[in-house]
Amino acid sequence: MLVNSTHKTSFWIVLILSVILLSIGTTTAQVDDLTVRFIKIHQDKVHVQMMEGVAGNPWQYRILSDWMIGQWFGLMDELGIPVSRVAVFITFRFVQCLLILLAAGIYYRNLGLSLPANLLGLSILGWGMSLSLYNSDLAFSNFFDIAFYLAAASLVMNGRFMWIPPLMVLAAFNRETSLLIPFMMICHVYLQEDGGARVKPAVVSAILSLILFFAIFFGLRNHYAEQQFLTADGYFPGIGLLALNVSRPATWEQLLVTFGVIPMLAVFSYHRLPRVLKTFLWVVAPLWISAHFFSALVAETRLLLVPHALVFIPAALIGMTGNTDSDKS
Repeated sequence: MLVNSTHKTSFWIVLILSVILLSIGTTTAQVDDLTVRFIKIHQDKVHVQMMEGVAGNPWQYRILSDWMIGQWFGLMDELGIPVSRVAVFITFRFVQCLLILLAAGIYYRNLGLSLPANLLGLSILGWGMSLSLYNSDLAFSNFFDIAFYLAAASLVMNGRFMWIPPLMVLAAFNRETSLLIPFMMICHVYLQEDGGARVKPAVVSAILSLILFFAIFFGLRNHYAEQQFLTADGYFPGIGLLALNVSRPATWEQLLVTFGVIPMLAVFSYHRLPRVLKTFLWVVAPLWISAHFFSALVAETRLLLVPHALVFIPAALIGMTGNTDSDKS
């Protein structure tokens, strides 16, 4: 018992220290890539537009991060504490990195990865996040998306279904792409051999989550009224944007720089994956990737960090460590 307790304590100490160090490195790399001057001018401009309700469709409906930052600014003003807006943006990104990497570490542990494999996964994720801001600002909503999906995965794996609806409230205010979270839960429960007793609470939680999602989805659009639709470099979603993504050299260059061969290793490892990871893969990855190829510029690789963190990294690591327990939940 004492040995197990010491082992768990050592795990958390190493994990938390690693998360802090990787968050510092990732934040620094992103700030160096964008430059402080760009953040000072562009990020502040975007924040002001969001708070004024004129950021355009779909950006205006992803209000969570800017609302939180606005509360931060307001609190500092009330307390009479002078604060650099750039410093707040950078600190906010650092906190996001902490949340993402800690959520990833917990999720990878739930999947049974050893501490060395876990830390390798966090390093790969930090690397990908550091190199994902091509043609972008700090993209706060994209990074919260990663944290919410990783947190949801751990909650689902541990049967904490009652926490999914509160998580969905935050996730829906953050980004409409959170819609897949309830389906991760439902599919996971239905595919478990011993999941019968958990089907009803999972279904109830999923239905409530979907009700909350659509209430927030339509509520935001009603609140901010009609917004100008912002296209991807003049391309509307559809076949034309898909053709551009496939034919554009920058797409494949940025995908390789950000993700390396991790997705390929994940595919080769499929037969070794636990059932829960296969479920998350099929629920999230195909729809997520295809939707973004049709609706956005995929060279902006931050858009694909969710399947990278949720599926591809742990799948590649399981393949490397020889985990063949395909029925593990």
